[in-house]
Amino acid sequence: MGCDEVLRQLEERESAFRVEVERLQDEYERLGVLLADRRGELDRVRTARQVIDELPATHPAPGPVPSVADVLPAPRGEAAASAVGGMTAEAVLAVLSERGPQRCRDVVGALGGDGMAAREIERVRHRLKRLKDQGLVAEPARGVFTLAGTKAAAKG
Repeated sequence: MGCDEVLRQLEERESAFRVEVERLQDEYERLGVLLADRRGELDRVRTARQVIDELPATHPAPGPVPSVADVLPAPRGEAAASAVGGMTAEAVLAVLSERGPQRCRDVVGALGGDGMAAREIERVRHRLKRLKDQGLVAEPARGVFTLAGTKAAAKG
C-alpha cells in the first residue's frame, strides 16, 4: 500500500469521524436542553406535591370558632420554638399570641427560619391564610396577621 492510499484512507476516516462528532455534539446539546426542561418539571412537581400535602384533608365544618387555648396543645414557648420545617398551626398561633400582629416574614423568623427565604415565607403565608379561613386568624391590614378576636383584629 502506497503513501497516497494511506493518506486517502486517513482522510476518509477523518471525514467520517468529523460527521460523527458533529452528530454527537448536536445530540449532546439536545439532551442538555431536555435535561434542563425535565429538571424544571421535576421542581414544579415537587412544589405542587408540597402544596397539596399542606392542604387540609377535609374542609372544616362551619361552627363555633375555637379559642386559641383549644388549639394550642403545648405551652406557647415550646410551640414557637419548633423549626419552620416542622411548622404547625399551633406554632404559628403561638407566635401571633406572643408577639401580636406580624407579617409572614416575621413569623418565619420567630419560628427559627431564614425570614428571607421565599419558600418559607410562602409556606407560612399559606398556613396563615388557612387559619384565617378557619376563623382563628384575622388580617387587619394586607399581609399583616393577628389572632382573631383581638383589638388589633378589630381595627381591620
